[in-house]
Amino acid sequence: MIYLDSAATTKVLPCAAKAAFDAMTGTFSNPSSLHSFGYEAEKIREDARKTVAGAAGVLPEEIIFTSGGTGADNLAIFGYLQNKKGGRIITSAYEHPAVLECFKALSTKFEVVYLKPEDGIITPDSLKKALTADTQLVSIMHVNNETGAVNPIKDLAKITKDYSDAVFHTDAVQGFLKEKGVYSFCDMASFSAHKTGAPKGLGALYVKKGVRLKPVIFGGGQEKGLFCGTENVPAMAGWSAAIKELSGSVSKRNEALGEIKKELAEKLLSLGAEMISPENSLAHILTVAFPGYISENIVHFLEKKEIYVSTGSACSSKKASATYSALGLEKYSQSALRISFCDDTTKQDTDAFFAATEEALNTLKKRNKQE
Repeated sequence: MIYLDSAATTKVLPCAAKAAFDAMTGTFSNPSSLHSFGYEAEKIREDARKTVAGAAGVLPEEIIFTSGGTGADNLAIFGYLQNKKGGRIITSAYEHPAVLECFKALSTKFEVVYLKPEDGIITPDSLKKALTADTQLVSIMHVNNETGAVNPIKDLAKITKDYSDAVFHTDAVQGFLKEKGVYSFCDMASFSAHKTGAPKGLGALYVKKGVRLKPVIFGGGQEKGLFCGTENVPAMAGWSAAIKELSGSVSKRNEALGEIKKELAEKLLSLGAEMISPENSLAHILTVAFPGYISENIVHFLEKKEIYVSTGSACSSKKASATYSALGLEKYSQSALRISFCDDTTKQDTDAFFAATEEALNTLKKRNKQE
């Protein structure tokens, strides 16, 4: 099997799987229990909190565990705006649905501004022009999940602070542990365990000290009362192990994947592909379009050879994705392939993918002619 769909989810690292299994079968107690066995689970939770915080460059007490990236985005946006009475809120036109749907739901109460990318990214100048005295919140993703575009969030956060009193949030789900850097310059940042070699069902929200949120899920008071529910301790143990393994090799992994990506991009262009990913895109994501082909057909051709990639937009949708609409590339939305690499992807993997893709294009072309 050749897995090239890591932007959708990553393989669970062996160290993470072992840590999660050990917690699931050994330390299976509730971390809120008062007895010593519960305290063992609490120690796992707090070790994970410190590990996530260390990788993000923030304080442990600034990390709130959630059910995933979507839970973190919802807590950041609704939690901060819950007691606000109106004003402007700003996001990008190509955010993940976990953010876009929040802004859509808030459009009856707030003036929503959607910034369009320029050359694939959200520019500080476009944000500066959109900021007003009554701007309450800015939410711009770190890395676009469909194209791999890396937004200059440090500059965007600075512009927000220089020209408004708004809070700056970033959906860092695709960027965390793939782009080197910290998030302490943001007011809030969302992370997801399953995008970084750990089990699904766990995420985290960094909330800078002094930023006040209201809960969006009510219950037993876990996570400072902001995201209630019995904690997923096995996933926390797994995430902590994965982060410890990955955090020291970001630059090295990016360099290796960057070379693989560059060579594959050149070969795909020779087949007539159109490049969707911008020049500064994340090393882990390469998105191209094959005009005249339906990418879903290519995906299904490849899966028969146990090669797994993704389309540029949801297979079931007849409309362009938010990303392709924002980029003005609606014509490519049904012909795009997203190839997203694992940290252990090899040149042999991408060579096999290229050969299979070339075969797919030739086969589908002949099939279309016969029809």
